[in-house]
This record gives sequence, structure tokens and C-alpha cells, in this order.
Amino acid sequence: MDISAAQTRAARALLDWSQDQLAENAQVARATVADFERDNRLPMRQNLLAIRASLEAAGVEFIPENGGGAGVRFRKVELEFESTAIPDGDGVLIPVRFRQVPYRATVTREVLDDLDRTNHRTFDERAASASKHLPLILRAIEDKLASGGVGKARRVEIAHADFPAGTF
Repeated sequence: MDISAAQTRAARALLDWSQDQLAENAQVARATVADFERDNRLPMRQNLLAIRASLEAAGVEFIPENGGGAGVRFRKVELEFESTAIPDGDGVLIPVRFRQVPYRATVTREVLDDLDRTNHRTFDERAASASKHLPLILRAIEDKLASGGVGKARRVEIAHADFPAGTF
């Protein structure tokens, strides 16, 4: 589901965020947010996904058109995370808690490379990429954990298929 300019404005209002705060959290230009909210232009798909992911990671849920009109509301946030990235092979491990249960989520190097359209050669470059795309990554982790199927080892690998269509 794509989000509308009105939903974005409403989500910012729920969070008491300025356009600058949304732009910073989504890692997009402020002009991108402003132009979108004024219905001047639709952001590139990746920017729109980043805007949505940052608002969702902050606790907003987008309600689709369901006969009562599209909207936004606060959602129950079930994922907590540590901002410290840990090397895990070629990937980046992010310790999380989902519904109070600890998990180890690894984002593959291929995902990070494709998010930035570059080849990250060092762990520091991959960690910086994970930090830059953290809202999008956290939504992918939460969605994967919510769908179940995680083994007793409580490890989950986040791959391309765990992100919304059009992310890459």
C-alpha cells in the first residue's frame, strides 16, 4: 500500500515531528518531504519507502482505504533494538527483542550493497549503511518475526525478499 501526502502529514502530527525531523529520520531531502506533502510530486519509490518505514518504526500505522477512509494511528510497537551493529560474517547483526523475546537479526551484505547501490568492502561501511537504512531494516525484521517460522536459535537473516516490492 502506498501512502498519501495527507497520511504523511497526519503521521507527522501524531509524532509531533517537523518535516526536517522526518527527512532526517528517513534519510531524504527536506524538499522531498515538503514537495510530497504539498502534492507537488511523488517521491522516488525508494524515498517513499524510507519515509513510510521511518514513520512506522516510530510507531505509526497506516490504515488503508477500507470504506471508512484511509488514515493513520499509533500502532503497538513490538520490536526493540540495540543501535550497536555487530559483525556477522559479511553481514551486520542487530540484536533485537520482539514481544520481549531476544533475537539476533543479520542483514546480509548483499542487501546492504543493494540498498546503497555500492559494494561495501569493510564492516564499518556495512554498519554505516545499516544505520542509514535502520527504519527500513527494522520494519523488515519486525515483519519477518511477526510472520513466525523462526527457529529455537532465535536467529533471523534479513534478505531481499523481506523488504517491500520496489525497495531495490
